[in-house]
Formats: sequence, structure tokens, C-alpha cells
Amino acid sequence: MWQLTSRSALQVVSLTVILLCSAARCQDGAEQQHTGNKLPVSERQFQKAMSLRRNRDATRKDLRHAAALLIAAAGVQLPAALNVTAGADTASDAFGSLYTSGLQFSDSASLPALMELARAYEAGEGVTTDLAIAHDLYKRAAELGVPDAQADMAVRLALGLQPLKGPGSLHYGLGSPDVPGALLNYYFAAAGNDSFAQMALGYRHMYGVDVPQNCQAGLLYYNPAAEQVVEAARYPGRLPQVERVRLNYKSASMRRPSREQEVLHYQWFADLGSVEAQRAVGQIFSHGAMRNPEQALRYFRQAAEGGDADAHAHLGHMYANGVGVDQNNDTAKQYFQAAADAGNPSGQFGLGYMYLTGQTVEQDHRTAFKLFQHASEAGNAEAWFHMGVMYLNGWGVKPSHRQALECFTIAAQVGHVLGMYNLAVMHLNGRAGLPDADARLSCPPALALMKKIAEKGSWGGLVQQAYEEFMDGNYESAMSHYLQSAEMGSELGQSNAAWMLSHGYGHDGPHAAQLAITLYQRAAEQGNHEALLQVGDSYYYGRGVPRDWPRAAQVYGAASKHRIAQASYNLGFMHEFGAGLPQDLHLAKRYYDKALEAQPDTWVPVLLALCGLWVHQRWLNVKPYLPDGLGFVKQRLFVLPQADQGAIQEFGGNSGHVKSALGVVDRAFDWVTDMGALAHLVTDQAELFLLVSCGAGLWLVLQRRRRLRNQQAPAHEGPRTHEATQPQEPPP
Repeated sequence: MWQLTSRSALQVVSLTVILLCSAARCQDGAEQQHTGNKLPVSERQFQKAMSLRRNRDATRKDLRHAAALLIAAAGVQLPAALNVTAGADTASDAFGSLYTSGLQFSDSASLPALMELARAYEAGEGVTTDLAIAHDLYKRAAELGVPDAQADMAVRLALGLQPLKGPGSLHYGLGSPDVPGALLNYYFAAAGNDSFAQMALGYRHMYGVDVPQNCQAGLLYYNPAAEQVVEAARYPGRLPQVERVRLNYKSASMRRPSREQEVLHYQWFADLGSVEAQRAVGQIFSHGAMRNPEQALRYFRQAAEGGDADAHAHLGHMYANGVGVDQNNDTAKQYFQAAADAGNPSGQFGLGYMYLTGQTVEQDHRTAFKLFQHASEAGNAEAWFHMGVMYLNGWGVKPSHRQALECFTIAAQVGHVLGMYNLAVMHLNGRAGLPDADARLSCPPALALMKKIAEKGSWGGLVQQAYEEFMDGNYESAMSHYLQSAEMGSELGQSNAAWMLSHGYGHDGPHAAQLAITLYQRAAEQGNHEALLQVGDSYYYGRGVPRDWPRAAQVYGAASKHRIAQASYNLGFMHEFGAGLPQDLHLAKRYYDKALEAQPDTWVPVLLALCGLWVHQRWLNVKPYLPDGLGFVKQRLFVLPQADQGAIQEFGGNSGHVKSALGVVDRAFDWVTDMGALAHLVTDQAELFLLVSCGAGLWLVLQRRRRLRNQQAPAHEGPRTHEATQPQEPPP
């Protein structure tokens, strides 16, 4: 009988195990192939549709075929007039604009297909644009638990946005908001980890907007979004670049070149050899929507060859991080050293970081700290942050939470994301220097920091997108993105959306007025004192709220305490004419002077107001001595018509201009925000003003002489003729 040795037995066992494992893998592969062939029909239709939509060379027929697949995958039953097929032409969707009935949905539907179909109808990709259908699709997806759709529906319900049908330039209208429905969708979306909903709820709990004000709840919602931003901030170019432009008459009338035109302008000078232009083009290609690392590398190299230290530092960071080029720490060190030797703070920081981490050089915390100190003296935020980290961990310096707190605070003040996050964590951990009895006070500053961090994420790009659309004349789309940003808690989004609403861009009617005053109030709560002025105007004119001059005076008074020149001017006007305040010319002059003190550039309107006040004072002195026959004049001159208190004035239209007593003053102050330009205009036209003044003076002198001559003529002489008259001898 054949016997196995221990070694042979081990080989047999190993071979058996291998065969069993191979059989198991084959069985698993067969099961996976069998499962793949039996994917639900809706999923296969969705995958086919997405492959067509993602193809950059997709034709109109491909997009229509993709839309038909999405309709089938989503389980949507459209009216016959709205059905699309792969062979249909554009005319078959002509009835889409007449859609008024609700959609029918089947129980078996692909949720991703439902969302993608809503986007297709919203953008008009493969189907005729129909926002009503898109609205119903989002609503259905929200009911089935899709977080993105729930957040979208929450915004619509909170603002009262409703799709419009029929002729007109607007696709959405403003109706009555549904706050309970909006909050319900926000809570479900936030539970599904939707960042937009988390930020919206964080803002609402922070300020108590329709929910209980609770700092801890605000932190709970803001923290996940802030952590995503912190993670993105570790890599260059991940965060959007946002221009924080506030809309007003001046910015609305300003026309700026497109980004492409700006780049071409700088490229022209860069190609001519301008080092500054080469560096500027490199920076443009390093960040933002036109990010192109290869082009940035080319222009930075040209600038570096011209001896630009900042370009050396940029090249060092690109080589150190492998952006647009293979990572090479040795080359990065050479560029950092050249920039640091020239005193460039970015180069000093880069070289210090290499000493801190021991890359290419021997690790030396003391040398790193010295380099960080030099860079921080020039205001480098990264240097301040890393100094805080070194103080916190005791790397090269004596550990000090107080010094770390100071460094993180300075870094946070210039917008450094990691600095703000570490400062917030120190507040929450009780390391911010507050005594134990005041530990509860650490939550509000931490929450404010978390909010700022979260708003630096990709969601902050809504404000930039809205501004670009506004400048391109796409007002409804700009309004939509500003409103979304406002719901997210962005003060800039709230202010700009309110300005657009109150000046007739995109929407009008009573609901627009109410929403505008609400957004201005929310912006004022976040520290925008200019918004207080708009709130006061709303009460003065009755825009969206009942006209209430005493209430307007209170709001103007609050804004005046924050050195808002126009608020002080308005208080002076109200005191001068007794509009909602006791008539007091002395107080009126005090407020006019206060407006000039707060903003010296407003000397033109203030000077005119003071001149009018002087005339007003003289009029009040002579008014009691005038005969009763001049009662009409006495009732009209320097008397402000009393408007109906409690009335609500509608506003809107395309022009957005409000006709009222203070309307001219309001617009004048918007333009006079930069009164230096007006002063230059007056200076440039000084000769014209002098000429006009001399002409007017000469005309007055001639009229006076003619009047005296007529008075000296004898009454019986009658009217003068062109006939010659004999000279008369003078009386003895």
C-alpha cells in the first residue's frame, strides 16, 4: 500500500486548497456575470442614457434617445403630446410649453434616472425646456428620499418659488412660502448628508430663523460641511475664487471685460516681455475656472527668468506639490531658496516648510520657525498658521497655547481655512483663554468660524456664478443663484438678492417686496449695517411692509450709530420736515453734519441740504408775518405731504425706480458713494460753471437796470417807441 510522508501529505493538502479556491473564484465570477446580466431594466436604461449624455460629441438625436431612456427608467408617464422617442424631431415637443397637468409615476423607478431627467427638462437637453415638469420630477424624487431633491424642494418652498406657464420672460414666480414644508425637507436632506441643507439649517439655528436659536445645533450642522472644506483646502486650487461684489447703481451700470478678455490683455503684455504680466497670467492660470497648470508653469518660468521672486516661489510650490509638473523636491528647494534670498514671504514659507518636514534638507525646527517668522512679518497667512502649529506642539519653541491662539487668530483674520478651523477647535476645547465660568461663551465664536469655513466651499461659488450672470444680463438666473446662496446663509447673497428684488430685476409684486425686506433684515442681523438703511427705506416708503415713519426713524437711528452717512442724512431730513419725528431744525443740522463727518465725500448733497435748511429757517421766521392772502404759499412751501401711514407700496417692473420724496436722495447717495469722481467732475467743469455763473449774474444786472429805468420814466409818457426824443433839461 502506498504511504504518504508528512511532506507529501502537506503538498496534497495545499493542492486541494488551491483547487477549491479556484473553483470558488470561478463560481463567484459566474455569479457576478449572471447578476450583471440580470440588472433591473431601469438601471440598464439609466446607464445607457448616461453614456450618451456624457459623450461630448453627442448629437441631438443621441440626447433625445437618452431622454427617452431616462423617461422609461424613471417610470414617468407623460401626456401623449409630451412623449419623446429616439426618432422624434424637435417639433414633437412643441406642446411642452402648454404643460399644466400632473405627471404619473410608476412604483418601480430609478432614482438617479428621476434626478437626471429633472435636470434634462430644466436645461432643455434632449427635450423642450419645461420647468413645471422639472419641478414635479424634483418633488417626486424628494418624496422618495433623494437628499439633493429634498434640498432643492426646500429652497423652492422656503422662498415660494413656483414655475410659471404661458408667455413671459420669467420662468419662475414668487408666491407664499411654505416654511414648515421647507424645514421638513431640509431636515431630511441634512440627515442624508446633503451639505447645502446642513448649512441652511446651521444658519437658521445660529440666528433663530423659523427654528429655535441654538448654538450647539448650529455647530452640529455646520461641522460636516466645514470639514469637507478643510480637507479640500489641503490641496491648492480646490476652493473657488469668489469676487465679493455688492450690487448697487454703480456696479449695476458698470460693464467689465470677460475673463477671456482679461487673460488676452495680460497675455499680450506678457508676450512682449513684461515680467509683471507674465506673473499675473501665471496666477490666473493657477486658480479659478481658467485653471491650467501647464500654462501657469510656462508663464511663471518666463517671469522667473526675468528675476521675479514671486514667480520663483510659485514654481517652488508647483514642483513641491507636483502641480503641472512631476514632483521634485530638489528643484522646489532651489526655487524656494532663490525667492527667500530675495525676501519673498512665500518663498520663505516654502523653504521653512521643507526644514519643518525634513524634505531634501535635514529637519531643523528652529530654522523653520525663523523662516516662518520672517514670512509672517510680511503677512503670509500660511506662516502664521504653521507657527501656531509649532507653538501648539512645541516644535522648535516652548509650547504655548496663548501664542498658538494668537497665531491662529491672525491667520483666521486673513481667511486661512485651517487657521480658522484650529481656532474654532481651541474655542470648543476651552483653550481660547476664557475663564471656566465663561466657557459657555466659547460656542458663538466657534460657530461663527465654522460658518465662514463652510461658506468657502464649492457652495460659495453660487455667489460668483450669480454675479457673472448678472453682468451678462441673465437676471433671472442670477436671482436664482443669489436666492440659493441667501438660503444657505450667505450675507452677500441675501444683500444682493434683496437689492435685485427691490429694484425690479427679475421679479415684482407684493411677494417680491416682502421677500426683499426679509432678506435685508437677515443681512442686517449678520452685521451688514448698510442693510439697516434699506430696512428703514422699506418702512419709510412702505415697500413690502406697512408704511411707518416712526419705525423708519428707529431703524435709521440704529444705522446712524454705525456711521452710515445716508442714515444720518435721512434723520436730518425727517427732523427738518417733521416726518415721523418732531420738527427740529437744530437736530436736523446736527444729523446733516454727522453725515458729513461719517463720509466726507458726501459734501455736495450735505452742502445743498444745509443751504436748504438755512433758507427753511429764514422762511419759518417770516412765515407768521405773511398776509392770509398768501395761505396757498404758506401751505405748500417747505411742507412735506403726509403719506398714508400703514399703506403698502408695490414696486417692481423693469426699471425698478421708486418715485418718492427721498427717492432722489437715495439714488444720489448710491452714486455719491464715490464722491471723489463727482468732485473731479466739478473741478473739470469749473470753467463752464464760472461762465454760466457770470452769464447769469450779467443777466440779473441787466434786468435790474431795466426795471429801474422803467420806474424812473414818467407815468404819462406811456410806452417807449423807437422814435427819437428831445433831451430834457435836468431840474434846477
